Amino acid sequence: MKQYSLTMGVSMTSKVDLVSVVIPTLNEAGNILEAVTTIEKELAYPKEIIVVDGNSTDGTIEIVKDVDFCKLIIEPRRGYGLALRTGMKNAKGNIIVMVDGDGTYEVKHINRMLAKMVEKDADMVLATRMYDPNKAMGFMNFLGNKVITWCFDFVYSQFLSDTQSGFRAISHKAIDNVELNEGDMAYATEMLIKFAKEGLTMIEVPTTYKARKYGKPKLRRFKSGIEIFSIIFRGLTDANTVRKCQENWKKNRHKR
Repeated sequence: MKQYSLTMGVSMTSKVDLVSVVIPTLNEAGNILEAVTTIEKELAYPKEIIVVDGNSTDGTIEIVKDVDFCKLIIEPRRGYGLALRTGMKNAKGNIIVMVDGDGTYEVKHINRMLAKMVEKDADMVLATRMYDPNKAMGFMNFLGNKVITWCFDFVYSQFLSDTQSGFRAISHKAIDNVELNEGDMAYATEMLIKFAKEGLTMIEVPTTYKARKYGKPKLRRFKSGIEIFSIIFRGLTDANTVRKCQENWKKNRHKR
């Protein structure tokens, strides 16, 4: 297989062999076709597109079945984290991209993320929406994201701006080396915590954010907020986590 290498490094993200794009869906019939079509057209690297559906009832499954460049997996257990975990278990690429199928993320920026990942030899690249001039994110979501991100950065000695971004490029080897158990929205934060505890490199690139065109958001703010804060502060009870946080601070303090 042709290798798209942008650097002479020898670590796990020194090249891109195959990108596995994993998209969790639940009743996204109005958005999913545009999302997967754009990825197929714009992504410049060898790729596979995996849609993991939670038994949609609005025609999402039928739309994806009619697209010959997508692999469809039905995950009967509903939950954001469960869908992503299932998709990643079936991914063949050395890089996994996770992105929502609701049309709010600018999927054209996957190329930008992969280039930065290889350039910086990073284990994860998050697409941050915090510098988006369009400010399409709702105020309550923006505020909640800011508070969660500040708490995460403080506890785990990181310098991220958008911990709740669901648009990420991740080294397959890196994510295979951490144990992830959360089944819903807290999964994304659990991933960051486990990467921080292992001393893995996480960086960001700016992206734009778009208002949802069709359907309703799946986020339940209060429930998800409790789960996310619980998992963030649970790490403080582990002495090894505190030690690793101190090491992270020494490593990351010059990234500001």
